[in-house]
Amino acid sequence: MLVIKLVNVSKYYNSNDVIALGLRKVSLELGLNEFVAIVGESGSGKTTLLNVISGMDTYEDGEMYINGEETSYFSLNDMENYRKKYIAFVFQDYNLIDSYTVLQNVEAPLILSGYPKNKVKKRALEIIKKVGLEKHIKHKATKLSGGQKQRVVIARALAKDCPIIAADEPTGNLDSASAKQIIELLAEIAKERLVVMVTHDFSQVENYATRKIRIYDGEVVEDKELVKTNKLSLPKLDDKEYKMPFSSSLKLSLRNLFSVPKKTFLMFLVFTFFSIFIGLVYGGYVLSSIETSYSYNQHFNYTNPDRLVVKKANNQPFLDTDLEQLLGVSKVKDVIDSDYVLDVSRTMRTLGIDSDYFSVSFLPISLLGDRAMLYGIMPSLDYEVVLAAEAYILEDEDKLIGQNITEAYGWYDSNMTLKISGIISNEIIPGNENYYRNFAFVGDKLWDELAKNTYLRNYAEVFLLIAGERVQLLNNNLTIDESLEANQIRANIMYYNYSDCQTDTCVSNTKLSISDYYVKQTIDVEFTLTSSLGQDQNIHISQELYDEIFYDEIYQVSVITTDDINVDGVVRNISRIREGLSFKYKVVYPYDSAYSNEFEGILLLIANIGMIFLIFITLTGSTLITYVIFKMIINTKMHDYTIFRTIGANQKVIKRFIYFENLYIVMMSFIVFVIASIAIPNNLPEYSVFRAFKVFDFGKYLVYLSLLIMMSLFISRRYCNRIFSGSVSKTLKTDLR
Repeated sequence: MLVIKLVNVSKYYNSNDVIALGLRKVSLELGLNEFVAIVGESGSGKTTLLNVISGMDTYEDGEMYINGEETSYFSLNDMENYRKKYIAFVFQDYNLIDSYTVLQNVEAPLILSGYPKNKVKKRALEIIKKVGLEKHIKHKATKLSGGQKQRVVIARALAKDCPIIAADEPTGNLDSASAKQIIELLAEIAKERLVVMVTHDFSQVENYATRKIRIYDGEVVEDKELVKTNKLSLPKLDDKEYKMPFSSSLKLSLRNLFSVPKKTFLMFLVFTFFSIFIGLVYGGYVLSSIETSYSYNQHFNYTNPDRLVVKKANNQPFLDTDLEQLLGVSKVKDVIDSDYVLDVSRTMRTLGIDSDYFSVSFLPISLLGDRAMLYGIMPSLDYEVVLAAEAYILEDEDKLIGQNITEAYGWYDSNMTLKISGIISNEIIPGNENYYRNFAFVGDKLWDELAKNTYLRNYAEVFLLIAGERVQLLNNNLTIDESLEANQIRANIMYYNYSDCQTDTCVSNTKLSISDYYVKQTIDVEFTLTSSLGQDQNIHISQELYDEIFYDEIYQVSVITTDDINVDGVVRNISRIREGLSFKYKVVYPYDSAYSNEFEGILLLIANIGMIFLIFITLTGSTLITYVIFKMIINTKMHDYTIFRTIGANQKVIKRFIYFENLYIVMMSFIVFVIASIAIPNNLPEYSVFRAFKVFDFGKYLVYLSLLIMMSLFISRRYCNRIFSGSVSKTLKTDLR
């Protein structure tokens, strides 16, 4: 049983509906140890015969047997497997991978055949030395002479270690001396293999060929044995020996990219441009969802998107270590105790004949950071403040700087005044475009006083228990009276006569009930109603009692983030902190827990649908445009992919190369995007388009990467379909545009 047997094989070509004859009823048998020279005039069909024998092209009639097995029913994969195991090629046009070095060209078939990775380089160097090119191993194929290129081709064929060598005009582009050297190499190879060589000049091989086959007009007109040889059958080769490891696919794909740096860089630029565009659209969608979700919150007034409200899960007070732990969480700027002050807005007025009235919410001056004053200077005294105001107020900056202000309606200390030392725009407050509120940044001492006043007026329930009734008393104006002893309270009988007091002064021992969300306590007090206070409406209280009402424990804090983007990531990080087996903190995000009315909800749903549609259109359009550009770039690499097919890469391997190469580009673009989004500063202007970069956290990066991978898979899939649309010989000759 011989290696190859053809029985009445015919081949036809169809071009523009014109049928052309390639081969007509060719019958012959070939075996190992033969050096077969196929000769004939140009266009006679000798190359067509070689392509059919080597599996580079198909046939229409007859049958070709490989070791007795019919090949007419072979699928594309079967024929690729045949070429991979049994055929090595030597081409007239060399068909080297020009971007590879000599060593890399010879290594390629070894890697594709699953040759042990630790032995690939050593084996390749041995073969290169055998063809006399050991001094050129680092030279790119484009830098070699014609004779040197053909030696590399033969070295590559030897590396593939196949029983059949198919040589198509291997000396056609060489001088006579180089041609002789190549023929001698092939003759040496033929002692162990079957060498089938197409040549237009039989005189070059007549001293070496063992058999001559002449083709004329697609028919074998001469089949002459020149030297008697012991023809052997083709060995049975196990498929398991020809499987390339997955890691080798990754390695070769990366080599393919770095061997053509200019093309790779162009692909990277194109993909990065469109991936950043997609990132901006996706980030813009997330950002717009955040910025349009605000409405009204019934529990919190300060619902700006940089605030989180945190308490301990066991309802115990915070320790200093807890506050330090919260400050150590990524993207946490500050931790504020007495945070209920944030939720109270006060109407302020300037002192003078022409008083101006405006609403103000108070913030700790620590949140101001190192922002430069728009007008004025930073506070240097306890009762100086920085005003963050709306534009219409800023128009009177000359009038406001240095101006004293007080609460318009019943400040707890009517003698207290605040002085405006500096003014900034309220646009620096995250998310304030939804509020249009004014803020005053205050120091620690004033914040402490505001906390106590706010606690009584807006946060705690404080009652006197008089004659079995709860009488709310201490939420009005309050002043400390140093003449009072511990647990003494004094009020003006003119305003607070809650008893049947018939004299100018009445004293009763009663109880003071204080309760808030976290603490409830009852204190024994001595309550005095007197007429000696004249018109004084204040509640007089001893220092000791005052200190007892305002306990030092902290049960709730507000965590302020460094910016208003990706706050949900901070929420997750704090919520996942454990103490033992239990979660340590409970977190409320006031901004996200705000609710809208039904109509606003419908509008928000419509807006989200519109944005999702925009993302889809952007992704589709960017993918198609990227595909068109990638196609033009990858088409220049089509020749290389086809060469890989001739040296042992089947359809599956080539697809891996394309998919992996494009995925590498995706990952490089993704890394650039991540670095850029992290490097962009947090304090971007409110309407900067690059704010969309700052919405990304780990989860959103994964979504974004998934979108890019979808783009890459679509591009790769469409291109793979083009590569395998024709035979290897047709693809090698076709310049795809």
